[in-house]
Amino acid sequence: VKIIERIKDDYDRFHKHDFIMFEEMISTDNIQCPRCGSSKYISHGRDKNGTKRYRCKECSKTFNAISNSLFFSSKVNIKAWFAFLESLLSGTSVRAACIVAKVSYVTGSEWLNKIFMSLKYYQDEIVLDKEVFIDETYIHEDKSKIFYYEEIGKIKKVRKEPRGISRNKICILVATDKNKSFGEIVCHGRPRREINYQICKKHIQNNSTVIGDEDTSLTYASKLMGWNRTQIKAYTEEAFEKLQPVDDVCNRFKFFINKHRGFKKDLFQDYINLFFFIDNEIHKENDIYKVTIKLLKRMFNIKSK
Repeated sequence: VKIIERIKDDYDRFHKHDFIMFEEMISTDNIQCPRCGSSKYISHGRDKNGTKRYRCKECSKTFNAISNSLFFSSKVNIKAWFAFLESLLSGTSVRAACIVAKVSYVTGSEWLNKIFMSLKYYQDEIVLDKEVFIDETYIHEDKSKIFYYEEIGKIKKVRKEPRGISRNKICILVATDKNKSFGEIVCHGRPRREINYQICKKHIQNNSTVIGDEDTSLTYASKLMGWNRTQIKAYTEEAFEKLQPVDDVCNRFKFFINKHRGFKKDLFQDYINLFFFIDNEIHKENDIYKVTIKLLKRMFNIKSK
C-alpha cells in the first residue's frame, strides 16, 4: 500500500496544474494574441487555476501567457517537462526520459517533435573560425542493417549490408573549432563537393585554417573560401593525434544516435540538431540545469502552428 501511495504521489507531483510556473519563464515582451498576433493587451484577472489572463485590445480575445506557445496543449506541469528534458539532455533515450517524467511514450514523442521545432534553425547560428577540424562520418540506413534470409530447401542465403561507402550510408559533414561544432547531412554515399561547399559557406569563415584528411570533396570549398588547409593522411598516427577534436565529436554523435535507433530517417537532421545543441551547450555551460533552462526558454519563443 505504501509503495502504491508513493507512486501516486510521485505521479501527482508531475501532473498537478502549475501554469503559473510556466509564466515565470516567459517574458511579457514575447506575449502576443493567438488570434490576431497583436502585442497590445491589458491584464484581465486570473482563471480558476490562478493563471494570469490577458485581453487583446484589437480583437478582445482573452488568453494566457502560453496560449500561443508549444506548451499550450500540455496536460502535465513544468516539473515533468524539466525531468524529461534533463534526462534527454543527459544522453538517455526518449523511452527512458518518459519513464523519468512519468509520461507515456506517445506523449514523449510529441514532446520530442516540439523540441525539434525549437531547434530547427539552431545550427544556423553556428559559425566556426580560426582553427577548424573537419571530417565526414557515416550512418547506415535502417534497411542496410536488416539481414534478409531466403530459404531454398535447407540452404539459407544471407544478404549482408554492403561494405565500404555505399548509397545505403548517410554522409554527415562534421566540424569543430574546439569551442563549438556543427553537423549537417550531405548526401547518401560519397560526399559531393557542391553540397560540402554550401554547408561550409554557412558555418566556416573565409580564410580559416582547416585541418582534415585528404578529402578531395573539400578542395572545391577550400579554393573558393581561401582556406589555409592542412591535409593529413587518414589512418595514420599523425591523423589520430591531430584530428582527435573532430574524431571525438563524431564518436559522441554516433553514441547519441545509437541511443535513438529506430527513428524515421526523415527526422535524421532533427536528431543531428538536437545532438549538436546538447554537445555545444554543455561544453559552454558545463551545467545540465542551465542547458535545460536554456532549451525551455527557446521552446517558449516558438509559436505553435
